[in-house]
Parts: sequence; structure tokens; C-alpha cells
Amino acid sequence: MRFAAPALLIILALLFGCAGDQRAGAADTLPVTQMTLPDGGAVTLEVAATPHQRNLGLMFRPTLADNRGMLFLFPASDRHAIWMKNMLIPIDILWLDEERRILHIEANVPPCRQEPCLIYQPPQPARYVIELAAGAAARANLRNGTTLPFTLKEPPPPSTR
Repeated sequence: MRFAAPALLIILALLFGCAGDQRAGAADTLPVTQMTLPDGGAVTLEVAATPHQRNLGLMFRPTLADNRGMLFLFPASDRHAIWMKNMLIPIDILWLDEERRILHIEANVPPCRQEPCLIYQPPQPARYVIELAAGAAARANLRNGTTLPFTLKEPPPPSTR
């Protein structure tokens, strides 16, 4: 019985550690890339390339620094919809074409506080979606037609179109 209490504490610590927020450590596990802004500044983007990564996105994040964001890679251009369920912070959403030109920006999109959550879509098909901290697009003077260079260590999923 002398070892039962410490063993129980270790087991509980492991269980509670594993049962924590699904998003804890997510930034450490997703690949990242750098995006260059028109003013020469850089933004570090976590890359969400799998369906699971894209579904989670930035959910449950309590903050997002101005120089951070998420890049969603899709296998084909489409009117990829974004919603704000389980988001804790407002964001800017940018849809880009194959050449990485901005097609559409939704600025200062608030978290969804009550279902049904609004769905945000571009007016035309896009290949990439970038989520940034709210106001970051305006501060960087981003507009439709602006090209946002970024490199990918692995090629994006193949286009089916």
C-alpha cells in the first residue's frame, strides 16, 4: 500500500494530461512555413494539409500573434467554406488562387457564440485559405489581387481539376 498513493498520483497526472484540450501543442506538431508580406514583413503560418488538420484549424486558441497564422492547403480550387465554431478569437480570412493572389478577404470575423454559426465563402473558387489575427490584413495593407509568397516543403495536395 506504501506505493499505491504515488502510483495513483502518477496515473491521474497522465490521464488528466492526455484528456486536456485537443489543441494543446498543436502548433508544435503542424509543419510551418513563412509568408512574405508586401512591406517585407514575415508571417509564420502553420500548415493544415490533411482533412483533420483543416477541420480543427485554429479552434480553441485563446490568442493569435500578429506574426502568426494558419495556411489551409486544399487538393483543388473550390469555394472552401470557413466557419467559426469553437473559435475563441476573431480572425481575418483570406482566400487565394493557385498563383497565391488574394481573391477575397473577410476581415475581423467574430467567433460563433451561438449556433447556427455563419459560414464564410469566397465569391469564386480558391486553392488556399489563410487565417490571420483580426486586423492583420488591414495593418499589412492586403487587398484583393495582392500576391502572398510562401514556400511549401512538400507540394500541395494534387488538384483534381
